[in-house]
Amino acid sequence: MKTLLTLFAIIGGFALHAQNTIYSHAIGNWRNGPVVYITPLFETTEATTKTQLKEQLRAQYPELKDIADTDFDVLLFGTTEEGEESRRLLKVKYGIRKLQVVLLEAPPPAKEE
Repeated sequence: MKTLLTLFAIIGGFALHAQNTIYSHAIGNWRNGPVVYITPLFETTEATTKTQLKEQLRAQYPELKDIADTDFDVLLFGTTEEGEESRRLLKVKYGIRKLQVVLLEAPPPAKEE
């Protein structure tokens, strides 16, 4: 019985640990453009998969809807500072390659009726 309780405690600890808050942004058309799209930084958890995040972002941003999975990536960060620095560096990097970079804006909050 003691072993069973210990096992549940360990599994429960892992489940709680997987719920840490992280930050993310996505980048679309990053291989060759012609227009590279970078989403705003947003908060998520470690339990959310990149596939789930891609689906969510494609629903929020029409610009990302038709971009192939091979040209669409979600990046994850431990702090907002790391995420914002990534967005800044990516804009510079793709600007050097003479690609147009669009920093997407967060969609407006949904109206409640």
